[in-house]
Amino acid sequence: MNKKISVVIAAYNEEPRISEVLRVVEHHPLIDEVIVVNDGSKDGTSEVVKKFDVRLIENEHNMGKTLTVKRGIEAAKNDLIMMLDADLKGLESDSITKLAKPVLDGRVDWTLSVRGNSLLIYKLAKMDHVSGERIIPKEFFNDPEIWSNPKIGYGLETLLNKSLIDRKKTFCSVYLPELIVTTKATKDGLWKGFIGEFKMLHQIGQVMSLHRILEQFFGMVYLNYKYSKAPTKK
Repeated sequence: MNKKISVVIAAYNEEPRISEVLRVVEHHPLIDEVIVVNDGSKDGTSEVVKKFDVRLIENEHNMGKTLTVKRGIEAAKNDLIMMLDADLKGLESDSITKLAKPVLDGRVDWTLSVRGNSLLIYKLAKMDHVSGERIIPKEFFNDPEIWSNPKIGYGLETLLNKSLIDRKKTFCSVYLPELIVTTKATKDGLWKGFIGEFKMLHQIGQVMSLHRILEQFFGMVYLNYKYSKAPTKK
């Protein structure tokens, strides 16, 4: 593994927010390339992205999160993929370093974040299984099950978790209290935001039953506790 990092960001109507993310990742010393896949945005997302030294890929029409992320990963040239949401606030250079370090040090196979505004239960459990900030080796995305339901949207992380756990890939959570994700209510207003949150939960529920989701969550809590104590590989 060359241990160089490609950042993949899927963006849809993120004109007011994406620059805050790109400013941090554009010239970060651990990041070799940044790929933004614009998923048919109707605003000026592309124009904002073009102001930065990053690669822009345009979807001709809205393809949804799963296929947009997949397109970015397939285009990446490096062995490590950092997935980031386009609507993050509070992202700092140190946030990137903290997320990458356990993988770069060889302590675990992949990482995921616990944000400052993750649900309280996730922060207490020290594990947010639906977090969008992750570092994962590119070869781990070769499981067809991950991409088996291209319309599942926010269920992507749940399928990705299942694939990685089934293949016994080690991971740990990284707490990033400075990092928050913009809520749908902030983006779209209270009512549309509520509908958006319901849609997200519905998509996750289509991936697996509630008891399977809870089983995944508590299983990952245990595995995070176990792998977080793993020594750095020489």
